[in-house]
Amino acid sequence: MKRNVKQIARRIATFGLAAIMLAGCGNSAASGSNGGAESGDGATELTFMDVCPSAAREEYFTSVFESFEKETGIHVTYESVPWDNAVDKLTVMGTSDELPDVMTLFSSWMGQFTSAGWAIPIDDYIAETRDEYNEYVQNVIFATEEEKFGALYTVPDGINTKGVYVRKDWAEEAGIDLSQYEDGWTYEEYWSLIEALTDPEQNHYGMAFRGGRNGIDPFLFYYETFNKGYAYSEDGVSILLNDDAAEKFEKFCSPYLKGYAPADSINWSYSEMVDNFVGGLCGTFWNDSEVAAILLEEMDESQWTVLPVPRSDVDGKMYNYANASYAYGISDDCENPDAAWQLIEYLSNPENNMQYCLMNGFVPVKSDVGDDPNYGEGGVYNIFVKELDDPDTVCPCSWGAFDYTDLSQGTFHEEMQKYLLGEKTAQQVMTELGEEVTERMQTYLKDNEGSTIETPKSVN
Repeated sequence: MKRNVKQIARRIATFGLAAIMLAGCGNSAASGSNGGAESGDGATELTFMDVCPSAAREEYFTSVFESFEKETGIHVTYESVPWDNAVDKLTVMGTSDELPDVMTLFSSWMGQFTSAGWAIPIDDYIAETRDEYNEYVQNVIFATEEEKFGALYTVPDGINTKGVYVRKDWAEEAGIDLSQYEDGWTYEEYWSLIEALTDPEQNHYGMAFRGGRNGIDPFLFYYETFNKGYAYSEDGVSILLNDDAAEKFEKFCSPYLKGYAPADSINWSYSEMVDNFVGGLCGTFWNDSEVAAILLEEMDESQWTVLPVPRSDVDGKMYNYANASYAYGISDDCENPDAAWQLIEYLSNPENNMQYCLMNGFVPVKSDVGDDPNYGEGGVYNIFVKELDDPDTVCPCSWGAFDYTDLSQGTFHEEMQKYLLGEKTAQQVMTELGEEVTERMQTYLKDNEGSTIETPKSVN
């Protein structure tokens, strides 16, 4: 039997979605994977799933796959599913033993995919080339995944770290010199900038607030700056149950409640934040380096800039969550993992990875990427390179190694919205969420002998 009875029973409820999801979620995903099998003429074939499709990404992948086939004889079929449906689609495919051979995965899904056995460890495959990856990938991304899941399951597609995007033209009109913050600033200075850029008469709001999906994650990162980057105590108790958690949550949400963000941003997620920054409604927002690629196309460079994330008010460290935007993994339904690994290595070689990262706004994953002005001094991505190289940069912890897909898809932001709407107090939200993740973390620690809580990681 491919998976044990306990794993299947735990996910039996997902079968109720199967008919709907398999019929209508994907752009081009077939009803089943060919499992890396051989075609009728003996050629090896693989399927590849992209969970964040766009015309540019599809063009890139199909072009690289054509080159890969010419070099190796391995044919790769590109499949995709819209981001909003991706985790549901892959969950159904996983329970049906129909996953694609190579998947693009998101970090918050890994607890589900590893516990279900849907992704295979790649430690043996990467052993010979591991030292080709840059220090951040080796010392933070790889180390974190191994600590959380006991093995390495994925290779990052690029490093996607965070910065604060600011309307430079608004700041100039307000007489604010943003250069004073380029080498570091505090959260108090950040809150003050949001207030200064707010002008309701001009329909200008200082912040694009993220009240929708994944909106609670920025709060976790902010609150971790008061806790040395930790999300849990050693015995698995969430920091959300700390005495000052509600106070810090109120502070984090205050720009929205004070009217420094549009009222409807209570429902905003990634696309709405970007659109309203580009459209001139909002003056700042906190997001990943990939946004820079969009802004280069949509705006004049004189209109915007990127500042580093604020430093901790406690110890001056820069707690900045940097990880793969997505990562390549091999599914347990793949019948030819050797061929799948060949594909991942091909996608990760310096030439292909640089092209991919420039297209998407990421920092490349390998040390040998050559000199590119976009990443050098004065380049649009230089601020992100500096953040990753800063000896004071610390990557804080995530929610945990347990499966929290259901929470990130709904509960987290729904509870946050209840506070913003006045339906619950900050203390109630922190208590309810804190107790939920504490129970899951402590259950995970109990069920996985020898496991420990995640620890913050530094590149040095």
